[in-house]
Amino acid sequence: MLQLILGGARSGKSRLAEQTAISMQLAVTYVATAQALDPEMQSRIVHHQNQRPAHWSLVEEPLFLAKTLQEIDRPN
Repeated sequence: MLQLILGGARSGKSRLAEQTAISMQLAVTYVATAQALDPEMQSRIVHHQNQRPAHWSLVEEPLFLAKTLQEIDRPN
């Protein structure tokens, strides 16, 4: 199953996505789209990294989201 959660900056989408993934107890590929362009964003990224379970797969792709989502193959 593939779920896409969209929203503006600081809208709570990461928290919602993380809570949903944990509650479903499925394999997770976390697609991070943020770029660390300034110290505040670097800090926010580190915070998110520390919040995620270590066993989740991570893909960092700030630009080509559609292509990245097509390449993620998670048959359920």
